[in-house]
Amino acid sequence: MRTSVVMWSTISGAVLGLFIDATLIGVALLLLAIPGLASRVNHRWIATMAVVGLVAVFVAMTVLGYLEGQLKAT
Repeated sequence: MRTSVVMWSTISGAVLGLFIDATLIGVALLLLAIPGLASRVNHRWIATMAVVGLVAVFVAMTVLGYLEGQLKAT
């Protein structure tokens, strides 16, 4: 029982991280639709930092889900 609680909490944290990432990508696409803004922010380092940020959000939410599962299981 304890393992399943931790596993499902971890999975739910990962899914929440994916939802947050999808929302952030949508906001970024909306911002890039503003005329003139896309040409100013079209740099490789910005894209690299965006990917690092998205991965960090996913990992953070997964870890928080795991910790929540540990808390529930005790």
